[in-house]
Amino acid sequence: MRQASDNEPWGFASATSVPDGGIAVAWAVAIKRDAAQGEPHLRWLPHPIFPCPAEGLGAGEVAIWLAAVSGGQDDNAGTSEPTALNLERSATILDAQERERLARFRHIDDRCSYLAAHAGTRFILASIVDRSPDALQFRPSQHGKPMLLDSPMEIDFSLSHARGVVAVTASRMAVGVDVEPLRDITHLKSMSELVLSEDEQSVVRQVPKATRSQLFLRYWTLKEALLKAAALGFSIAPNALTVDAGPAPTVLSVPSELGPAAQWQLSAGVTRLMHRQ
Repeated sequence: MRQASDNEPWGFASATSVPDGGIAVAWAVAIKRDAAQGEPHLRWLPHPIFPCPAEGLGAGEVAIWLAAVSGGQDDNAGTSEPTALNLERSATILDAQERERLARFRHIDDRCSYLAAHAGTRFILASIVDRSPDALQFRPSQHGKPMLLDSPMEIDFSLSHARGVVAVTASRMAVGVDVEPLRDITHLKSMSELVLSEDEQSVVRQVPKATRSQLFLRYWTLKEALLKAAALGFSIAPNALTVDAGPAPTVLSVPSELGPAAQWQLSAGVTRLMHRQ
């Protein structure tokens, strides 16, 4: 695996983290435990190009790429070995359906986030299954989760994009990811009623007002990651799930469609990413 050096130029989507400033994001990963794969653990990718060693994704590993996206800028133009995504190269590997959806976004930041998420997914999966990123084919599951076709190994993946940030995960286990920029949530009470169980709403009410939006986003990303991993999407109401959103997040109760709560493992955090306007 080629390692990125600190002095290489930027792409339009970069995973460089910073202690202060930048864009703060809440992220969450959900994994369906598989005893045959061993104890799950996250492998953080510095960029989506050449992310895996020659033997591919290891048993129990969850590859994750988290990146800030700059709207329309590509400081890597003309370089042969970018540390992050090259804008022009990324656009060439999408299929016709992805390009059509990309064109529907009116705001440049939304287009770039969509492009980064889908191109990043293709680069990561291509490295794992040893194929060209533009040759990969997908189909949606019953509830819309994209599935990789004709793979030489069982690989599940998940992607998430919001304005200015993207996340991609891949694993040999069922996996889901979600990411959201930290921000104040308007109409927090009504949003909480839609997303949170009664017990979770009570927890949010007990924290200081200044931190309620961040706690809500932690719950939100945990639940969306879980529903993505289960390939159920919002066919299940998020307020039907109950999770502990504390330092070691845990699934407490789920509808029968998700099986036993104990089979799900959650990881979550807040990361600051370098963001160029």
